[in-house]
Amino acid sequence: MRFASRMECLQDKALLNAMELTETEDMISFSAGFPSSETYPVADIKEAFVQVLDHEGEEALSYCSTSGFGKLRELIAKRMYDKFGLDYKTGEVVITSGSQQALDMSSMLFINKGDVVLFETPSYLGAVNALKAYEAELVALPTDREGLILDSLKQALDQYGDRVKLIYVIPDFQNPTGRSWSAERRKQFVDFIADYDIPVIEDAAYSELSFEDKLEKPLSYYDKKGQVVYVGTFSKTFCPGLRVAWLCAKEQLMEKFLILKNAADLSSSAIAQRQMAYYLSHYDLDAHIKKITSLYLERRNLMMEVIDREFPKEVGYVIPKGGLFIWLELPEGKDSRELLKRALAEKVAFIPGGSFYPSGVKNNELRLNFSNMKGEEIIKGMTILGHLTREYLAE
Repeated sequence: MRFASRMECLQDKALLNAMELTETEDMISFSAGFPSSETYPVADIKEAFVQVLDHEGEEALSYCSTSGFGKLRELIAKRMYDKFGLDYKTGEVVITSGSQQALDMSSMLFINKGDVVLFETPSYLGAVNALKAYEAELVALPTDREGLILDSLKQALDQYGDRVKLIYVIPDFQNPTGRSWSAERRKQFVDFIADYDIPVIEDAAYSELSFEDKLEKPLSYYDKKGQVVYVGTFSKTFCPGLRVAWLCAKEQLMEKFLILKNAADLSSSAIAQRQMAYYLSHYDLDAHIKKITSLYLERRNLMMEVIDREFPKEVGYVIPKGGLFIWLELPEGKDSRELLKRALAEKVAFIPGGSFYPSGVKNNELRLNFSNMKGEEIIKGMTILGHLTREYLAE
């Protein structure tokens, strides 16, 4: 059997393996970027489904419009205005089956084989795979603690010229590093890129998972040209099983996205959308997010305490101010894949950092998820990993 050539670009199974490891019995998994299942508001979701089926049953079990349930799109547009000052009309919001579908649609819309995509590195595995599936040439741009380094962006644009068709970034609590762009870097980026006719995908999956009171304005807030495509999701703030996410784009792009959405799956789940709309109308999502971020802050602090106590001082890190991840850096010359082999033998899992680079060039880093394991598991797993790291670095 012969397969499409794009399959040759999709050989890294780190994300698939991470999801499977999370379900392995007795495994303490810091690998997959899952929210904590204990935070899911099961009783409220059940009540929302009951109400939807009782009062909108036939509509909820039917097909939905390709753009999505109008009430939900209206509520999302209002929420984005209230939280971030984003002025999207209801018609500029389309519901997608998870943010992964939004990334896939964006790749399909903008990329032909051999086109260049610029993105901050390291970056989200799912996005790397979505871009590779369309046989793009991925050009990694370095970051610092303020965000994407603009000099490197300019150099890439000068080097690749018209071949650059898309830029992909995660400005808030980035996956995998947990870092966020500063407000000044966001403004500088949007001002700079406005001189180019290149679309930007802003992946905002973690934007509301802040451990501080302040939420930064998205890139989309500063965008006056309509070149930023905003991708949001309820997977990290509510629950991932409903697969309810959204994409926002100005009118000139939305028509194209709707054609692709219709070709992909006609529409997202009508009952999931109506349930989400009911929840947003009758419950307090902000209170729920405050509850889960409080839990994640406790778990981040606990993980950091164990790292400071048990890990060698040569291991570097940046303390995340939100999100789900801590990024560790081993000394140069060490390989986190070797550390993973030893950790798996002790029933502890994480994702080696090389998987977050398009060519796996940097292997002395690793990503740890702190949201999905309970306190006692964090203490046990990180203590084991700390001891293994000490042994490995001493060799």
